[in-house]
Formats: sequence, structure tokens, C-alpha cells
Amino acid sequence: MINDVVLEGIVVRTWKFADDLLFRLACYRDPDLPQKPLNETQDAADFVTIRVIKGNLGAPVMVVKGTHLRVHGYLQSRDYQESLADFLKDARGAELAVPEALDPFALRAPRGATEIVARRIMNQPIGVKSG
Repeated sequence: MINDVVLEGIVVRTWKFADDLLFRLACYRDPDLPQKPLNETQDAADFVTIRVIKGNLGAPVMVVKGTHLRVHGYLQSRDYQESLADFLKDARGAELAVPEALDPFALRAPRGATEIVARRIMNQPIGVKSG
């Protein structure tokens, strides 16, 4: 089976989890694909998380917000548990009161994440169409 991904985009966020480096890429679709509309003058991006195991690809990897990158890697999915406390911390909107009978750290829901594990990362010059 083939599990090989090549993706190009602009770094919008970086963070570390355990020893791994993670970052989000904003990826704009090629003109021959259905576009994801944002408004009349700009198409919306698709966002994907990239994981660099131990932050290293033969040498330490450093990623800067706003950088245009091409990532070669493979898809990986992970299952995890999210607590109500974590959900409420990240939720946007009105503050919700949790009933005293519930422990927001003990109440958990199953979640899944799909990400690209990087095998190679290359900088792409801005304004140069690759293909």
C-alpha cells in the first residue's frame, strides 16, 4: 500500500509536544481543483498538522511562522482522549459552568487526529510556482 504525501504550504503555527516538533501548514489548492471559497478575492486554505519526530530529520529542524515549505512524509492517525476540562479551555464562546457533580478532568471523550509525519522538508521561494 502507498502512504506517501507531498504537501506545500505556509507555516501558520508551531509548537512542541513531548520531544516532537509540530506545525500547521496553510495549503492553497491548485487551480484545477475545486476551490474552498473564503470571499470574492481570496480562496480559503486547507490546514494540516505536520509532525517532526524528535524535532530532527538528520539535523535539528527549525520552522518559522510565515515560511513557505514543501513537506514529504506519510499520513498517520492517532487516537486520544480529550477531557471536558481541555475541551472547555479551548472552546470559544460563553463560559460554561460545570455542575459540581462532574469532574471535568475525569470526564473524557475519544478523539482522533490525522497528521503528516515529515521525512523531508524543503524551503520554497515565495512567488515561485512549483509543480
